Amino acid sequence: MDDTAQTFLSVRPRLRSFSVLEFDNVYSEKEHRPNCHELLYVLEGRMTLHLGKNLEFHAIPGDFLLVPAGTPHRDEFVLLKGLRILLVHFDWDAEEFFRCVDNRALINLSYGTRCEAQRRLEFLRDRRENSELWKLRASLELHSILMLFYFDLAGTKESAPGTPEPSSETLRRVKHYLDQNYREQVSLKDAAAFANLSPSYLSRRFHREYGIGFSAYLTARRLEAARHLLRDTKYQVEEVALRCGFTSGTYFIKVFRRHCGATPRGVKKS
Repeated sequence: MDDTAQTFLSVRPRLRSFSVLEFDNVYSEKEHRPNCHELLYVLEGRMTLHLGKNLEFHAIPGDFLLVPAGTPHRDEFVLLKGLRILLVHFDWDAEEFFRCVDNRALINLSYGTRCEAQRRLEFLRDRRENSELWKLRASLELHSILMLFYFDLAGTKESAPGTPEPSSETLRRVKHYLDQNYREQVSLKDAAAFANLSPSYLSRRFHREYGIGFSAYLTARRLEAARHLLRDTKYQVEEVALRCGFTSGTYFIKVFRRHCGATPRGVKKS
C-alpha cells in the first residue's frame, strides 16, 4: 500500500450532517462556499455542479459529486423537475485526497464500487437516527466509501489535467443512454449505433470499463428501478414490469426472483 493511502486510512473523517434534501433554486442561482467538505449522492433529478467559472460536472441519479471545503460552487438543475440528493457534510484532514479523487475521476467509477457506495449510503439513510453511536457508524461508513473511491480510481487520472480519454467518455455516454432508456426495448445494437461503435467492440469495452456485461448492467438498472416502484408506489407487478423495460410480468418475476432472492409481491408486502 502506498504512503498516500496509508495517510488517508490513518485519519478518520468527522461527520457533521447527513440529510436528504429537496434542493431550492437559491442553490442554482447563487454561488456559495461550504465551510466543510460535501459528498453529494443524486437520488432524483439531474444536476450540473459548477465549480468556479470554468468547471462543470453533470450528474444523474446514482452519481456522486465532491465539493472540498471552501470551494465556491453552484448546483444547477431543472426547476420544474426538482432535485433530490443525499448530502453529507464532513471534516477530514486529508486535503490531498481531493486532488487524487476529483469529480472528473468520479465519472470513471467502476460499477462494483458505485453499487457498494450506494448500498452503504442507502443503508445509513434508511437507519438514520439522532444518536452518537449512529454518528460514529456513519463516520466509519463514510471513511469506507471515500477509500473505495480512492482505491478504485488511484492511478486512473491523466498525468496532466484534461478530459477523460475519448473511449472512457464514450462509454460514459453509453451508460447514460442506458440509464435514460432502460424502459424501452433498447439493445446492444441500438447502443452501438448511438455511440458509433461496433456492437462487439462496445460489448468488450463496456465490460472492461465497468466490470459488468452490457446486458447484465441493463438488467441491474431495470431491477433497481423496479425495486423503487415496488416500495414507493401502488403499481401492480405487471405495470412495474412494463414501466421498467421487461417484456412481461412473468419474465419480470422470474428475473427478479433469480437476482433478488424474493418475489416482487414479497417486496411490496415488506
